[in-house]
Amino acid sequence: MLAAVLVTGALAAPAAHADGPSLLITASAGDAPQLVGRPFPITLTLTNTTDQPLTDVKLWDEHLSGSWLSIQDWGGLGGSQAGVTLDPGATRSFTITAVVWSWNSGVPHERIRGAWDQAGDLVVPLLDPTTTHGRASGVVYGDRNENGAFDAGEGLPGAVAFLWGTSSANQIEATADADGHFVFTDLPAQRYGIATRPLPDGWVPDAVQQYADVDGSDPGPSVPLRVLRPLSEKLHATGSFDRTTYQVGDTVQVTFTLTNVSAGDLHGITAGCDRFGSDDHLLGWPDWTDIVAPGAFDLAAGRTRTFTETGTVPAAATASGSFYLACDFGLARGPGNGSPTVGLFAHVPAPPGTTGGVVYHDDNANYTVDPGEPITGTAVELVDRVDGSVAATAVSDAQGHVAFGTVPAGPYSVRVDGWRPAEDSADVAVGTCRFCDQDWALPYRR
Repeated sequence: MLAAVLVTGALAAPAAHADGPSLLITASAGDAPQLVGRPFPITLTLTNTTDQPLTDVKLWDEHLSGSWLSIQDWGGLGGSQAGVTLDPGATRSFTITAVVWSWNSGVPHERIRGAWDQAGDLVVPLLDPTTTHGRASGVVYGDRNENGAFDAGEGLPGAVAFLWGTSSANQIEATADADGHFVFTDLPAQRYGIATRPLPDGWVPDAVQQYADVDGSDPGPSVPLRVLRPLSEKLHATGSFDRTTYQVGDTVQVTFTLTNVSAGDLHGITAGCDRFGSDDHLLGWPDWTDIVAPGAFDLAAGRTRTFTETGTVPAAATASGSFYLACDFGLARGPGNGSPTVGLFAHVPAPPGTTGGVVYHDDNANYTVDPGEPITGTAVELVDRVDGSVAATAVSDAQGHVAFGTVPAGPYSVRVDGWRPAEDSADVAVGTCRFCDQDWALPYRR
């Protein structure tokens, strides 16, 4: 077994051992080779050789050579932690957790140090990914019966599995065959994260993180990638404000209506709001403890429940003439994608502003308006996101540019005749906000 012994004196050595070692440390990462990217335990055994307690015992790691070791959890022995106390003559073992994130010309050689004169060295056995290669395989399956297992006929052909965690800038991908199976070959030995996207027909990935530990063995790891139907097919969510216009500081009443349209009961439904921490989001939602995590509720098959909450209009709403509420409803143990969402907007009085930009079809998906991509000579509408009314109309010019002139402050969508947004939406804001007066470029597709 690879181990190191550190013999050292405490910060203030007890008199009985003033001229000898007071603390013995052994460190071992075991005999089995570790993988780049996979956390592993290191066992530290500490012995107090004195007849007095050793207090505030702390350690740190010093890199000597080879690949760098990153300590993820010191188990109470870290320099910023409380430290430990060793009774006279006592021996205690601690498990710390470490990981090597990348290979750097050899296995890690480390020195475990304390606030003493001597230190002990540790060599971690680590597979060399430059000389050891292997394969990984798996299946992408749509768990239609939600039994957590791959059953016949559940494979999703054409789904793309991909690996991350590599030092290469290029993503490693494999396309599933007719039965949903995929194979990666000649992979450098290490731990890889593995997932799938995009998925056909609206399937969404399971929330469980999957890994492929490639160690050169044959046939290598086989990873089932479970995907599910979106929760939005089972749970419908709507919402409304009690008014369309408010002043800063006003109380807003929000009504949510949740309906379970599936044949089975739903348990542990919980809401999350303001995922991006915006200044102009409705305030007060964390106090909705009946629906917001850690709060949760159940909904029987075919049943509807209504929740009424209150919030406060934020001061930042005056910059864009509006504020909004964005919440999603999911299951505690379900995937984050595919959850039903509620997005609401309301007006706040603010000075009018101007808005304009370019509409284009992004044929090469580079998010740049290239020659031949502007949508020209086409009717374009500026649609109020609060009430759906058309605030202004225009026709795009030969460069695809649209100018709506002066319009009321607020949130808008840009609707192009005969086209639909290439992204989830094509939204702009009018007002005095940081980006409100900047020209926009919005991609569309047929």
